[in-house]
Amino acid sequence: MLLYVHPRSQNLTFNVSEPSGDMFGHCGGDLMAGIIVWASLSALFSLVGCPACVAVLWELLRRHKAGTPITPNDVFMLNLTVMDLVFLLFVPFGLCNFLLWHIRSVQMFSNFLYALNLAGRPLLTACISLDCYLAVVHPVTYRTRKSLTPRALLAAAVWIITVAYGSVSTVVGELNHNAWAMFVYIIALPIIVVCDVSILWTLKKSHPAGGDLHPRKKKALQIITNSMVMTVTSYIPPVLVYILGDLIVSDEREYECFLAIPILIIPTAGSTIMPLLYLGNLGSLCCLV
Repeated sequence: MLLYVHPRSQNLTFNVSEPSGDMFGHCGGDLMAGIIVWASLSALFSLVGCPACVAVLWELLRRHKAGTPITPNDVFMLNLTVMDLVFLLFVPFGLCNFLLWHIRSVQMFSNFLYALNLAGRPLLTACISLDCYLAVVHPVTYRTRKSLTPRALLAAAVWIITVAYGSVSTVVGELNHNAWAMFVYIIALPIIVVCDVSILWTLKKSHPAGGDLHPRKKKALQIITNSMVMTVTSYIPPVLVYILGDLIVSDEREYECFLAIPILIIPTAGSTIMPLLYLGNLGSLCCLV
């Protein structure tokens, strides 16, 4: 989705205003395999993820109309799904711009929207984990402070951070595909991991062997399981690649074409996996088939 790639070496700069005859720029020739995989999987995740996100939004709306109270988790899930949907809807346009159009304004907007995926998504996942942590580990305090207002304000703060990150990335194009992109993950991942482990430990201590979990604890376990899946599949791999990239690949062009751009497919996959997991927990996944 990103047309303008700032390599680590300045002599590899690809001028977006004067596109090369090769649609893959300096990632053409024997280095185009990673770009093809990235573009193909991005299109696939957009195709699957968009209807999944719409189904999640419909489910949240249906439950609200049926009189089900809005939960704190619903607040964060609503914001997360909106971010995913907006991002995935634009993926085909970003791919067309990368391969065909080479329009600078579209490329800058692509950079901006990637903030929804790289900054907003991990921060909202951390909010979900933190809310579940309070509900399971400190239930008394949670029940007395269950107002939706603090959650709405926290979600608004995430949007502000995300928009700020996206605005900077329109000017500093390499922000989305170098180690600086991991700054948000450094904040979010410790919160996610600590909260998830604490919840699992608390559930293990309070749950008698062979007994049935309380419905609220069962829901919390489902949410935390989803969070752990996202952490392992979508958050940790990019962090490892961007931090250890210099040790994995030393050549500048190979680093960019085989790691820096293709690795973006992993966070993109998260925007599809999460709504599918959510629908699976509700038993509504069949509506997509």
